[in-house]
Amino acid sequence: MKKNITILLSILFLSFQSVKAEFGIGVTGAVHFIDASGTETTRSSEQKNTADHSHEAIVPELFIEAMTDNGGAIGIAYIPTKELGSESRKDTNSEGSTGTYKADAELSNVFQIYGDVPTPISLGGNDIYAKIGIQHATISTLESLNSGSTYPDKDVFGYSIGLGTKGDLTLGSASNLYYKAEAVYTDFEDYAADDEAGTGNKVEAELEDFAVKFSIGKKF
Repeated sequence: MKKNITILLSILFLSFQSVKAEFGIGVTGAVHFIDASGTETTRSSEQKNTADHSHEAIVPELFIEAMTDNGGAIGIAYIPTKELGSESRKDTNSEGSTGTYKADAELSNVFQIYGDVPTPISLGGNDIYAKIGIQHATISTLESLNSGSTYPDKDVFGYSIGLGTKGDLTLGSASNLYYKAEAVYTDFEDYAADDEAGTGNKVEAELEDFAVKFSIGKKF
């Protein structure tokens, strides 16, 4: 994973060595469609408690980027918190008592390093760029499990790919504004952890995210 991240970062920075002294800063409104699936395995009975969940959320972002003359850019985006949603059901533990099994988590302090790579494709007169990036996030677990297990927070990386378009924007007397519209897919590395109490219970989870984004920025 770390080797692949180093290679991708090298490609991004080498691709934009000729960045001009023009920067943009702005805000993004994004609609995220999150798919998460997880399995908790209890040591005592090897019982597997599984849950699949899809969740939609509107999440704000902040970004700053350096731009090239041909429409490319390299930048950093920050997302304070991204809810993953929760899934609940009734479950019976090893002692035979029935309670609620609730899997709940969120991504916190999400940072993304990205590059907008110009393509020869245009749509409706607007040039299309490819987006590639790396996200780093902390999975904060908020579970309430009938097994009594709790699991630690964990840092994960994700790869992002997508397509977007951008152009100048006029809003009243404001100048040097521009917009970006994007569709981005992110695949995060799997979460796997043992119960913090040392019972031998363990949990594994997979996470994917598809987002539709609209940004407004100002050039400097």
